[in-house]
Amino acid sequence: MSQKDFITDADTALANLVWDALQKVSVAKNIAISQEQVLFSSPKSADKTRKLSIFLYNITEEKTARNVPPTVDSKEKTPPHTFALRYLISAFTGNDKDDHALLEAIINTLLVTPSTGDTTGTKTAEFTLKVDSLSPVELSRLWIAMGTPLKISVGITVYTGHPSRDSELQSLTQVTNGTTAPQTAVPYTKNVDVLYQTVLKTFTEQSDGWKNRNIVFRQWVFQNFKKITNMSVEEMQISLNSLGDKLARHESADQFIKPLNQLNAYYKQQLDQLKGMQRVSRNQGDNLDTVKAWISEVGALLEALNR
Repeated sequence: MSQKDFITDADTALANLVWDALQKVSVAKNIAISQEQVLFSSPKSADKTRKLSIFLYNITEEKTARNVPPTVDSKEKTPPHTFALRYLISAFTGNDKDDHALLEAIINTLLVTPSTGDTTGTKTAEFTLKVDSLSPVELSRLWIAMGTPLKISVGITVYTGHPSRDSELQSLTQVTNGTTAPQTAVPYTKNVDVLYQTVLKTFTEQSDGWKNRNIVFRQWVFQNFKKITNMSVEEMQISLNSLGDKLARHESADQFIKPLNQLNAYYKQQLDQLKGMQRVSRNQGDNLDTVKAWISEVGALLEALNR
């Protein structure tokens, strides 16, 4: 990968991944029938011929990667730059159900594809993918800045990499106040990222649902959540989002073990409440299974992080 082509290569890799995801689902395949229906521009530019917008709205440099020294056999005099490219994927089919079908197909593919690549010449550009969990406030500000009404969307961060430096990028150093301190790299597996995305998706959907309930219910849930976890709902969301950033950078996630245990304690309290009901209906039985699944998912993530 040419350093100067990192945006074009990332665009191509993400577009190919998104298109392949749509082709694997019959419903989505019948909605978006041509790659020309995918727009690489602001959602505001979408017209009736477009079905999907992949909009690059922010680029930041991962400065820690610049501290990686060049290898002996490398012809490069300076370490490669590493960037985080943030995209917003939005659907514009004119039908909410079809919009949801397209985004669902994309999300399901991204959750099991933490890395991808695009071939250019004899080299392969490597990228790490992360599904972002933007808060309602962040999303609202973004759509306001674009000058268009809020629509359902998926946030994606693509981290650029360098094929010949994968092992080195796992042992980055961090510079603070002029001194260099070693940054321990953690070789997380793809399974850890899948488990994390599952836990994040569950809690994000829950917190969004709570915020949309009436004020009495919302206050009761928020107070109960803080009583059990000693954290507000917003603090837990921020913590889970930060965990994703740490995993993407292969940095230690030890500081997130406690919040995850607290989240699991909250789910276990919900399970105890359901079990305490004298009569368990079929729907309540389904709820028991759902909460047990949440506990299992958080437990599996904790186990994976503690290895």
